[in-house]
Amino acid sequence: MRLLFMPYPSQSGTWGSTVYLLAIAREARRRGHEVIFQACAPAARLLSDNGFPVYDFVGASGPGASGAVDDIYDVLTALGMDDAAYWQYLLDQERTVIEEVGPDVIVADMRPTAAVSARRSGVPLVNLASFGTDPRTQRRPAGHPLDDIARDAAREYFGDAVDSLCDLLFWNADRKIATSFPEFEPELRDVPGLSYIGYLDGTNRRGLDGLPPRPERLVLAYLSTVGWHSATMVRSLARSAELAGVQVWCVTNANGRMEQVSDHLWLADYLPLDELLPEAKGLLFHGGQGTALAALFHAVPSIACPGQNYERRYNADRVEALGCGVHASTLDLRPSALSGLLARIADDPAMRESARAAQAVLRTMPGPAGAVDVLDDLRQASVAG
Repeated sequence: MRLLFMPYPSQSGTWGSTVYLLAIAREARRRGHEVIFQACAPAARLLSDNGFPVYDFVGASGPGASGAVDDIYDVLTALGMDDAAYWQYLLDQERTVIEEVGPDVIVADMRPTAAVSARRSGVPLVNLASFGTDPRTQRRPAGHPLDDIARDAAREYFGDAVDSLCDLLFWNADRKIATSFPEFEPELRDVPGLSYIGYLDGTNRRGLDGLPPRPERLVLAYLSTVGWHSATMVRSLARSAELAGVQVWCVTNANGRMEQVSDHLWLADYLPLDELLPEAKGLLFHGGQGTALAALFHAVPSIACPGQNYERRYNADRVEALGCGVHASTLDLRPSALSGLLARIADDPAMRESARAAQAVLRTMPGPAGAVDVLDDLRQASVAG
């Protein structure tokens, strides 16, 4: 089978979308399928480094978010996707790639134009699904310019079936894959044609060479993607770790090496999450789904501080609802509050037991193999039809 993967069309790339699709692509290649990507830099570089052919295109680059990110409309507006001319550019590029590749199935994540391109070319489409793209939770009642663009782009191939951006982004795919589990995203349980596959294990691994010996009370912190790397935050984290009696290894935009700030805080530009989490007592992070599920997969309690991002807030709520961590606010990043939270995730037996229960569920999920099963089944159904 020949598969065409279409990740999120951001000019800066997105780590989560690329890593998820890369994990599925590796399993598909292992089974003998041919995988081609259409992706923009820097995602294209990571994919090429992993041996996948990539058709490049210029991704969207908007003004960025100026305030709270309350829904998918805010995400795509900040990216600059509220531009009908860019949609047409992307549709034209996708037509060219599909004609050249001749895929049996298209796999997309957060690609608003993928449904139109797939339908126009008669190719089955699989979309990665999330709470954040479900039109039952994300459609704006008063409408939005992105709804108008989506309707205009889809009208020839979907008629009146597309009424909103989210209808096009999610609902009209032939199959949907949720990279989570039902207890984490319960809203998706009744979505037609949806399969939960669980956690997609990290794919951009480097070894543990050069890292210090792991302390007994290690807490990992991931701050590099949320703008928390400031002198004030580093001082707060160092003091909080000291008060909590833990040692924090923190990923920031450091200088390419482990840098010791104090007896209780080390900074690094990268840490191999899946290798270190089994040795950690806890995790402090920004609320991203992949990191949340990594903590659950390794039964590690966590502190999620999502700020004003709607999807990260959702993930933080779910981690807390499962009893596996704390949904924190930015005010909780002060030593007076953060030290208590760090001690809690390191020492609370009930929280750790809840994390083990979530881990037990996740370890039964099929992961990338389940995603490729969906692709195989869809292809067989398409041929039979």
